[in-house]
Amino acid sequence: MQTKLISNNSENLITFLTGWGCDDNQFKFMNSENYDVLLCYDYSDLSLNFDFSKYKKHYLITFSAGVYVAGILKNILPDFTKKIAINGNPVPYDEYFGLNKEIVNIFMGITKETTLDFRRKYIVFDEKEFRLFNANQSHRTFESCQEELFSLTAARKNSTPLKYDVAILSMNDKIFSPKRQLEYWDKSVYQPDCRVVKLENSAHFPFFKLNSYDKITEL
Repeated sequence: MQTKLISNNSENLITFLTGWGCDDNQFKFMNSENYDVLLCYDYSDLSLNFDFSKYKKHYLITFSAGVYVAGILKNILPDFTKKIAINGNPVPYDEYFGLNKEIVNIFMGITKETTLDFRRKYIVFDEKEFRLFNANQSHRTFESCQEELFSLTAARKNSTPLKYDVAILSMNDKIFSPKRQLEYWDKSVYQPDCRVVKLENSAHFPFFKLNSYDKITEL
């Protein structure tokens, strides 16, 4: 796993587990005034080496595949004051609550030639966001992203669902079905204390609207 620490000389840390295919360049427009931020990405290797002990309070933000990865890393992560899931859930391979088969097949069939069409159709809400996404696109190679996808699939038996405090859901998400998401997060047996925040006019990548780490922790 790759990490980047954004230091604001804070005693409090946000650990941000990003999604599949992401890197730090995609979130360079994000900011925080109140926290240090540990940006985590590239789950081809699911090990995390970081000293959390110097921070007083910890907050967790997870996005897409990162919501699931938090369950894999559960035993090495600190205790969090607040845990937030964005457009993902801890059981992406579940037949009922997870990604539908059509999306899984699309992921497995992405090529270099179809990447732009995939972004436009499944990742962003409109053409403005499409241009912004491409201007801040990941610098990772296509091969690296495919390796990560296989790693995430292979690790499914090692993930124990984390309990979250807040689930932020884009109502126009074409990766994680909003219907399936609402059914998962609203089932008290799975996430008994989780509050759902719905984002209208927002697709799978909502960070051009949620463009501040501080803003996300306040939701």
